[in-house]
Order: sequence, then C-alpha cells, then structure tokens
Amino acid sequence: MNKSHQIVHNHVYIKAWYGEELGFQGTNKTDVLGRLCDDSRLIQHGDTFLCLPRAGNESARFIAQAIRQGASAVVHVGEPIDCDVMMLCLPDMQALGQFLRRYFETENTFTRCIGVTGTDGKTSVAWMLRQALERHLGKAWSSGTLGWMLSLETCHDLGNTTPSLLTMHYLLAAAHQANIPVWVMEVSSHGIEQQRMAGIPIDTAIWTTLGHDHLQDHGGFDNYANLKSTFIHHLMEHGHDVIINAQQTAILKRLHADNWKGYMPKHMPFDAMLINTLQQADMMQWEVIENACLTLTYHNEEVVLHDVPVGQFHAENLAAVAQLLTQQWSMSLSDISACLSVMPAPYGRMEAVKNTQNLQVYVDYAHTPEGLQACLQSARALTDTRLMLVFGCGGNRDVSKRAEMGAVAETFADKVWVTSDNPRDEEPEIIIADILQGLNTQKLRIFVNRADAIADALKTMSKDDVLVIAGKGHENYMEIKGQRTPWHDATWVKQCLDSSGQK
Repeated sequence: MNKSHQIVHNHVYIKAWYGEELGFQGTNKTDVLGRLCDDSRLIQHGDTFLCLPRAGNESARFIAQAIRQGASAVVHVGEPIDCDVMMLCLPDMQALGQFLRRYFETENTFTRCIGVTGTDGKTSVAWMLRQALERHLGKAWSSGTLGWMLSLETCHDLGNTTPSLLTMHYLLAAAHQANIPVWVMEVSSHGIEQQRMAGIPIDTAIWTTLGHDHLQDHGGFDNYANLKSTFIHHLMEHGHDVIINAQQTAILKRLHADNWKGYMPKHMPFDAMLINTLQQADMMQWEVIENACLTLTYHNEEVVLHDVPVGQFHAENLAAVAQLLTQQWSMSLSDISACLSVMPAPYGRMEAVKNTQNLQVYVDYAHTPEGLQACLQSARALTDTRLMLVFGCGGNRDVSKRAEMGAVAETFADKVWVTSDNPRDEEPEIIIADILQGLNTQKLRIFVNRADAIADALKTMSKDDVLVIAGKGHENYMEIKGQRTPWHDATWVKQCLDSSGQK
C-alpha cells in the first residue's frame, strides 16, 4: 500500500486522499478536510491541521493541541501518530506539495512560476520583472520581502521573504483563479531548506548573487551556498532554464552543468575556465552610461534604457530581467526597452528620499558586506564631494559579518555613523562594538539611537554630499526585545528636514 495515500484513523489504514472511501462520495473536499491550517494555535473548529517536519519531536504535542482546539483531521508528514481524528500520512514534503496542488485544484494551472534567489538583489529583480511582465502581458504578481504584490498600488504583507508552504500554495491558487499569467517569487535560503516551494511549478530561475547572510542559521557559508546550489541544480536537472550573474565567480564555481544563460558588465573579461564559448555568445551585457541610463547589448544588438533606478547593482538587476525576457518571451531589445525604461526604484532599494531642501539622501536595505559595498560604490558615482553613511547590524543574526560591514564602511564612505538596526534580543552597544572592529575612529560617529544618528548626519550635509542610510530600507518597524515599534527611515528623514529651517 502506498503510504502517501494512507489516512490513519484509529490505526485503520484506508487508501484515500479526501475520504471518498469513507462514505464521502460526491462531497466537496472542504466538507471532508475543512480549512487547512499549519499553526496549531490558530486552529478553529472543523479545520484540518497540517503538521510539517519542522515540528520534529513536538509533532504529537502540536497535533494534540490542534485537536483540543477543534481540528477534525490531520495531515502529517512522517510516520503515523496516535490520535482520535482522521489522519493523512505523507512520506515527505514533495508528497505534501502534490497533495496541496490537488486540494487547491492547481494541478493544471497555466500560471507560470519564476523563482529569484540570491544573497542580494532578489527583491529588486522580482520588483522589476513583475513590472516588466505586467507591461508586456497586462497582469503579473510577485511575492517576497516587500510582500505579495498585485500591482504598484496593492501589496499585502507576507511576514517572510518565502512564506510557508501552505501560503505559497494559496498564492498559486489565487493566481490561477485570477487568471494571472506569471507569478515571480523570491526564494530564500530558509525557504529552500524548509522546502516551502514543494509542489510549486517553478520553471525558470534567476540566481543574482552569493554572499554572506543567515550563516548562523545554516551552519556556515558552505551549507548556505549548497542550499542555493541545490535549488538551482534541481531546476537544471529537470530541463528548466536558469539565468545567473556571470560576474559572480562564487556562483560559476558551483554550477555543475552548462545549460544556463547569464548576464555581466559589458567590458568584463570572460573566464574561459568557467564560461564556455556558447555561453559567451548568449550573454546579456550591461553598461551604465549616465546615472539613470544604461545600455544593454545582446547578440550585437544594443539598446539604451532611460529613467531607470540609479546604481551599478540596479543596472545588473535590469540585465538579469532583460535576459529572462529574451529567453522566455523571445523579446527583442527594443521590446525590452519599452518594458524596462522609466522604471521606478523598488521600495527601500537605493530609494531617493524626496525633500524640499534637495539633499541627496537614499535609503537602502543593504545588510550584508556585499550589498553594502555595491550600494556605496553606486552612491560614490553621484557625488564629487562626501559620501556619508548611516548603518548598523541586526541582532541575533550572523555576527561574523559585522566587522566585515565595518570594513566596507571604512573603505567606501567618507563619514560614517554607526547605530542600531533591529537589535532584537541583543544589546545594541555589543553589536556596535562588533562593527567597530572593522573601523577606525577618524571618520566615525556613534549614536545608539537610530533617530539621533540620522538627524546628526543630516545636520552635517551640504548640497553636494550624498547620504546613504542602510540596513532597513522599506521596513517600517524597529525590533527591540521582542517588540516591534513603528520606524521608517525615509519618514524620519522627511520629518527632520521639514522641521529644520536653517538649510
């Protein structure tokens, strides 16, 4: 008997998915299983509880809690557990993914799913790709750090970059029912490790960067890099298209096959050991020609994109999107130009803070050494005077990157304010001390309070300076000792500048 098709009820094994063999013929599946819920604390009467492998040794306790709260059935990934309600046991997350496709009736969906993974750049690429496809196809959705984005005007918070498996399947079902032709999703390292995309029909992926983030959660850089590689190789092995940042040697060294397409700066020399001749011919190349303009070159054709987000890293992200549009929709560069020109910056990604004093202030989500360096290098091109930086590091996160980010600030900024950035359960002074190991004190000011740091930086600015406020970007909260209080960098900048009349 196939265990993936077993329902366990009082130790009786019954081969059924939804209960047809239990006398429920012709009954809607929701009448048998009710609403699906993967949090035992939120179970309501008649719900079916999804108990996932993350529960580990606590599965029996969570199941018992769900039943006490009124669960009428349990779907469990793993071995059967004694309980007083109907239980469907599935061997692994892939089987659960298949189950959810059947439950949500998306087995034959026409919605295309595109995954974007990488240490940095996921959010910007997903933002730009969604907008480009909306312009080309009329409708497109995205999900990720910014939330579930149905349009520029409509976005819903998801809590995580890659939400739970159940939420992912809900989003797929919603896209299918709304006739959405494409859903672009950010794929995080946690999402890969916990198989939150199981059963989601991703047929194309972009790998943007490979750097240092969440290493404390994955047991080091190699494990983190292997998670990203596993996701990409799985797609390649199944004949799906993969687009990678060919400027990233760390990515190239982890590719075990040649069936990928890439993008890179126009004048970057090719590494013949890592990039073969065929891939060179199919490379989307980019070059920034002005602050808000860049050229794309592909197969000896060239086009200029106008009014795009500033920064080298955004040029790189646009090239990734252009390569995908070329490969998946056979678009010419002139068509791509129409889809990508006049592209607004993603929220909190080198986002200019408009102000009445015309100061050049940008907020950016950079929270890794690589992301901070890319941000500062892009900002350097915007000023002939001082490049100023306000930043911190998050608590309960990778400690090793703190000094590295301090060293990046030391190298690429002229004046640095070190401050708090979601200290969570750690003391901000300890986090700041870790950052200072990579900095000297000649160009440094320290304010534990982020509001004070930003206000002080703004007071010292001149018209030709550029100030980058890094780490939080679009976030609208500060997390301290388990509590989230409202906070938004751009809003505070505007308040400071609006209340100061001396400039």
